[in-house]
Amino acid sequence: MGCPFPDVDSEALVVSAPDQEQGQPVFGVRRNMQSVFAVRDEWVAPITELAAQMHPDLLFSVTGAYDLSRITLGDGVAIWGPVPCYSADESTWSPKPGSTAVRLTLEQVAAVDFKIFWHCAGAQDAIAHFGIYDDNRLVALTSVTDQGFNVYEIGIDVAPDVKLQGFGSSVLSVTGDWVLEQGATIFASVALWNVPSGRNMRRRGLRYVYSVMQGSFGPFKVPPQPLGTPMPGMLIHDQYPRWSMNKAIQERVDLGE
Repeated sequence: MGCPFPDVDSEALVVSAPDQEQGQPVFGVRRNMQSVFAVRDEWVAPITELAAQMHPDLLFSVTGAYDLSRITLGDGVAIWGPVPCYSADESTWSPKPGSTAVRLTLEQVAAVDFKIFWHCAGAQDAIAHFGIYDDNRLVALTSVTDQGFNVYEIGIDVAPDVKLQGFGSSVLSVTGDWVLEQGATIFASVALWNVPSGRNMRRRGLRYVYSVMQGSFGPFKVPPQPLGTPMPGMLIHDQYPRWSMNKAIQERVDLGE
């Protein structure tokens, strides 16, 4: 990120990162009680001022995403986060036995509908894909991308109509085993609202390491309601009436139904 990570608890440190100009115009990391933002030169002063007024717990929240975006949206950059990031090595990894997941061939990857498996990287970016087929239909998929520093990131998706059947855990297990066989460290991220996926990560031995706030070019996007339930079969209820929901939120249409 272009600077040492703070050694002591403090308000967020904001630094200029010219190399963030195109790929990641804003990138913030919160680890324990320390926070760092690497941003464009012109945003250092206003984000430093915001960080001085807002506790890092709030800065790394949906509230923070809104207020940071007020600074960046004029330049076409929207803030997304916070996103918890997880990691595992041989000492923590706990694979699920009996998985039927297989490594996909290039021909199989070419046939993948990435509008369904949209958290997975395509053939140009991934170094490997693993999947589970049910009656010749792909129902779960992972991708593995090399993030450098001997860290391999796993992206994972399960077909919407077969969720909560254990396919995600099974395909993650085989993928994680393969990553460790390459001598690399497993890395993955999952949003706070995606409760089932977060549970799956932790069951397989991934441990929470830090959270990120990141900027990207395009419209401002908001997270959905939480997925899953505290316990199987439990009814859950909206705290607020439907008429109080944010009517300004537009449906995402680029991924289809």
